[in-house]
Amino acid sequence: MRMSEGDLAVTKAGGRPTKAQAAARDEALLDAARRLFSERGYAGTSIDQVAATLGWSKHTVYNRHAGKLPLLEAVVDRDVGRFIAALEDAGQGTDPLASLRAMARTYFVFSASPGYAALYAAIALEAANSAHLRERLRAWAAAALKPMLDAIEQVAQLARWQKHGVDEACQLLVDLLDGEASRAKWDGIVGDHLEQRFERRWEIFRRMMFDDLDDDRGAERQR
Repeated sequence: MRMSEGDLAVTKAGGRPTKAQAAARDEALLDAARRLFSERGYAGTSIDQVAATLGWSKHTVYNRHAGKLPLLEAVVDRDVGRFIAALEDAGQGTDPLASLRAMARTYFVFSASPGYAALYAAIALEAANSAHLRERLRAWAAAALKPMLDAIEQVAQLARWQKHGVDEACQLLVDLLDGEASRAKWDGIVGDHLEQRFERRWEIFRRMMFDDLDDDRGAERQR
Protein backbone atom coordinates (compact mmCIF):
# COMPACT_ATOMS: atom_id res chain seq x y z
CA MET A 1 0.00 0.00 0.00
CA ARG A 2 1.35 3.43 -0.96
CA MET A 3 2.10 5.79 1.91
CA SER A 4 1.41 9.40 0.95
CA GLU A 5 2.76 12.52 2.56
CA GLY A 6 -0.70 13.03 4.02
CA ASP A 7 -0.54 9.64 5.74
CA LEU A 8 2.49 10.86 7.64
CA ALA A 9 1.41 14.44 8.15
CA VAL A 10 0.19 14.21 11.74
CA THR A 11 2.66 16.25 13.74
CA LYS A 12 3.28 17.49 17.23
CA ALA A 13 2.54 21.07 18.22
CA GLY A 14 4.38 23.52 16.01
CA GLY A 15 3.93 21.50 12.82
CA ARG A 16 7.12 19.46 13.04
CA PRO A 17 6.89 15.66 12.89
CA THR A 18 7.61 13.69 16.02
CA LYS A 19 10.65 11.43 16.14
CA ALA A 20 8.40 8.42 15.59
CA GLN A 21 6.78 10.04 12.55
CA ALA A 22 10.14 11.03 11.10
CA ALA A 23 11.42 7.49 11.63
CA ALA A 24 8.32 6.09 9.91
CA ARG A 25 8.97 8.34 6.92
CA ASP A 26 12.58 7.22 6.74
CA GLU A 27 11.59 3.55 6.88
CA ALA A 28 8.92 4.02 4.22
CA LEU A 29 11.43 5.72 1.95
CA LEU A 30 14.05 3.00 2.36
CA ASP A 31 11.44 0.29 1.82
CA ALA A 32 10.26 1.89 -1.41
CA ALA A 33 13.78 2.51 -2.68
CA ARG A 34 14.84 -1.04 -1.87
CA ARG A 35 11.91 -2.48 -3.77
CA LEU A 36 12.59 -0.36 -6.85
CA PHE A 37 16.35 -1.00 -6.84
CA SER A 38 15.62 -4.73 -6.59
CA GLU A 39 13.02 -4.74 -9.36
CA ARG A 40 14.53 -2.23 -11.80
CA GLY A 41 18.20 -2.09 -10.91
CA TYR A 42 20.17 0.99 -9.96
CA ALA A 43 20.27 2.48 -13.46
CA GLY A 44 16.55 1.86 -13.98
CA THR A 45 15.50 3.62 -10.78
CA SER A 46 15.11 7.37 -10.37
CA ILE A 47 14.37 9.63 -7.44
CA ASP A 48 11.19 10.67 -9.26
CA GLN A 49 10.05 7.04 -9.34
CA VAL A 50 10.80 6.54 -5.65
CA ALA A 51 8.87 9.70 -4.78
CA ALA A 52 5.93 8.69 -7.00
CA THR A 53 5.76 5.27 -5.36
CA LEU A 54 5.27 6.97 -2.01
CA GLY A 55 3.04 9.77 -3.27
CA TRP A 56 5.68 12.28 -2.18
CA SER A 57 7.33 15.16 -3.96
CA LYS A 58 10.90 14.46 -5.03
CA HIS A 59 12.02 17.35 -2.83
CA THR A 60 10.84 15.36 0.20
CA VAL A 61 13.19 12.56 -0.85
CA TYR A 62 16.06 14.98 -1.50
CA ASN A 63 15.57 16.47 1.96
CA ARG A 64 16.60 13.08 3.35
CA HIS A 65 19.18 11.90 0.80
CA ALA A 66 21.24 14.09 -1.51
CA GLY A 67 20.83 11.78 -4.51
CA LYS A 68 20.27 8.28 -5.78
CA LEU A 69 23.65 6.91 -4.69
CA PRO A 70 23.34 8.14 -1.07
CA LEU A 71 19.83 6.64 -1.04
CA LEU A 72 21.16 3.28 -2.22
CA GLU A 73 23.90 3.42 0.41
CA ALA A 74 21.31 4.11 3.10
CA VAL A 75 19.28 1.11 1.93
CA VAL A 76 22.32 -1.17 2.11
CA ASP A 77 23.49 0.28 5.44
CA ARG A 78 20.12 -0.68 6.89
CA ASP A 79 20.29 -4.16 5.35
CA VAL A 80 23.77 -4.73 6.71
CA GLY A 81 22.74 -3.55 10.17
CA ARG A 82 19.80 -5.95 10.19
CA PHE A 83 22.01 -8.78 8.92
CA ILE A 84 24.63 -8.20 11.62
CA ALA A 85 21.92 -8.10 14.30
CA ALA A 86 20.47 -11.39 13.01
CA LEU A 87 23.89 -13.08 13.07
CA GLU A 88 24.65 -11.83 16.55
CA ASP A 89 21.25 -12.94 17.81
CA ALA A 90 21.76 -16.40 16.29
CA GLY A 91 25.16 -16.73 17.94
CA GLN A 92 24.01 -16.11 21.52
CA GLY A 93 24.55 -19.70 22.71
CA THR A 94 27.32 -20.87 25.04
CA ASP A 95 28.60 -23.69 22.79
CA PRO A 96 30.97 -22.05 20.26
CA LEU A 97 30.40 -24.61 17.51
CA ALA A 98 26.62 -24.54 17.90
CA SER A 99 26.74 -20.73 17.82
CA LEU A 100 28.77 -20.77 14.62
CA ARG A 101 26.37 -23.26 13.06
CA ALA A 102 23.40 -21.04 13.98
CA MET A 103 25.14 -18.04 12.43
CA ALA A 104 25.93 -20.01 9.28
CA ARG A 105 22.31 -21.11 8.99
CA THR A 106 21.13 -17.50 9.38
CA TYR A 107 23.60 -16.44 6.69
CA PHE A 108 22.32 -19.20 4.40
CA VAL A 109 18.68 -18.18 4.86
CA PHE A 110 19.55 -14.57 3.97
CA SER A 111 21.61 -15.65 0.96
CA ALA A 112 18.83 -17.94 -0.33
CA SER A 113 16.23 -15.16 -0.12
CA PRO A 114 15.15 -13.93 -3.58
CA GLY A 115 14.71 -10.40 -2.22
CA TYR A 116 18.29 -10.36 -0.95
CA ALA A 117 19.64 -11.75 -4.21
CA ALA A 118 17.80 -9.28 -6.43
CA LEU A 119 19.10 -6.20 -4.64
CA TYR A 120 22.71 -7.32 -4.43
CA ALA A 121 22.76 -8.50 -8.03
CA ALA A 122 21.70 -4.98 -9.00
CA ILE A 123 24.42 -3.46 -6.82
CA ALA A 124 27.10 -5.81 -8.17
CA LEU A 125 26.13 -4.89 -11.74
CA GLU A 126 26.49 -1.18 -10.99
CA ALA A 127 29.73 -1.76 -9.05
CA ALA A 128 31.35 -3.16 -12.19
CA ASN A 129 31.62 0.44 -13.41
CA SER A 130 31.95 2.22 -10.07
CA ALA A 131 35.13 2.14 -8.00
CA HIS A 132 33.24 3.85 -5.18
CA LEU A 133 30.58 1.14 -5.05
CA ARG A 134 33.21 -1.61 -5.24
CA GLU A 135 34.91 -0.11 -2.20
CA ARG A 136 31.60 0.20 -0.39
CA LEU A 137 30.78 -3.43 -1.18
CA ARG A 138 34.08 -4.51 0.36
CA ALA A 139 33.37 -2.45 3.47
CA TRP A 140 29.82 -3.78 3.78
CA ALA A 141 31.02 -7.37 3.36
CA ALA A 142 33.74 -6.93 5.99
CA ALA A 143 31.27 -5.50 8.50
CA ALA A 144 28.64 -8.16 7.77
CA LEU A 145 31.05 -11.06 8.18
CA LYS A 146 32.78 -9.89 11.35
CA PRO A 147 30.39 -11.75 13.72
CA MET A 148 31.05 -14.99 11.84
CA LEU A 149 34.80 -14.39 11.83
CA ASP A 150 34.72 -13.85 15.58
CA ALA A 151 32.69 -17.05 16.03
CA ILE A 152 35.16 -19.09 13.94
CA GLU A 153 38.01 -17.71 16.02
CA GLN A 154 36.26 -18.89 19.19
CA VAL A 155 35.73 -22.39 17.78
CA ALA A 156 39.35 -22.60 16.65
CA GLN A 157 40.51 -22.14 20.24
CA LEU A 158 38.55 -25.20 21.40
CA ALA A 159 39.31 -27.65 18.61
CA ARG A 160 42.24 -29.08 16.68
CA TRP A 161 42.29 -26.75 13.72
CA GLN A 162 43.45 -28.11 10.38
CA LYS A 163 45.96 -25.35 9.62
CA HIS A 164 43.40 -22.97 8.15
CA GLY A 165 43.49 -19.30 9.07
CA VAL A 166 40.31 -17.77 10.43
CA ASP A 167 39.91 -15.53 7.37
CA GLU A 168 40.39 -18.47 5.02
CA ALA A 169 37.91 -20.57 6.99
CA CYS A 170 35.31 -17.81 6.80
CA GLN A 171 35.84 -17.43 3.06
CA LEU A 172 35.42 -21.18 2.56
CA LEU A 173 32.23 -21.22 4.63
CA VAL A 174 30.78 -18.26 2.74
CA ASP A 175 31.65 -19.87 -0.60
CA LEU A 176 29.95 -23.11 0.44
CA LEU A 177 26.83 -21.31 1.64
CA ASP A 178 26.53 -18.80 -1.21
CA GLY A 179 27.07 -21.44 -3.88
CA GLU A 180 24.36 -23.70 -2.50
CA ALA A 181 22.01 -20.78 -1.81
CA SER A 182 22.35 -19.67 -5.43
CA ARG A 183 21.45 -23.13 -6.70
CA ALA A 184 18.54 -23.34 -4.26
CA LYS A 185 17.11 -20.06 -5.59
CA TRP A 186 17.30 -21.24 -9.18
CA ASP A 187 15.77 -24.61 -8.26
CA GLY A 188 12.98 -23.04 -6.21
CA ILE A 189 14.01 -24.98 -3.10
CA VAL A 190 12.21 -24.01 0.12
CA GLY A 191 11.32 -25.42 3.53
CA ASP A 192 12.78 -28.76 4.64
CA HIS A 193 14.66 -29.24 1.37
CA LEU A 194 16.44 -25.94 1.92
CA GLU A 195 17.36 -27.03 5.44
CA GLN A 196 18.81 -30.27 4.06
CA ARG A 197 20.98 -28.34 1.65
CA PHE A 198 22.30 -26.22 4.47
CA GLU A 199 23.07 -29.30 6.59
CA ARG A 200 25.11 -30.85 3.78
CA ARG A 201 27.18 -27.73 3.34
CA TRP A 202 27.68 -27.30 7.08
CA GLU A 203 28.91 -30.87 7.44
CA ILE A 204 31.38 -30.38 4.59
CA PHE A 205 32.74 -27.27 6.30
CA ARG A 206 32.95 -28.96 9.69
CA ARG A 207 34.92 -31.89 8.29
CA MET A 208 37.23 -29.61 6.33
CA MET A 209 38.05 -27.38 9.26
CA PHE A 210 38.32 -29.61 12.30
CA ASP A 211 40.32 -32.71 13.14
CA ASP A 212 38.65 -35.05 15.67
CA LEU A 213 36.35 -32.23 16.72
CA ASP A 214 33.94 -34.51 18.53
CA ASP A 215 36.81 -35.93 20.59
CA ASP A 216 37.94 -32.44 21.51
CA ARG A 217 34.48 -31.41 22.64
CA GLY A 218 34.10 -34.61 24.61
CA ALA A 219 37.36 -33.92 26.39
CA GLU A 220 36.16 -30.41 27.19
CA ARG A 221 32.97 -31.79 28.76
CA GLN A 222 34.97 -34.20 30.95
CA ARG A 223 37.22 -31.51 32.44
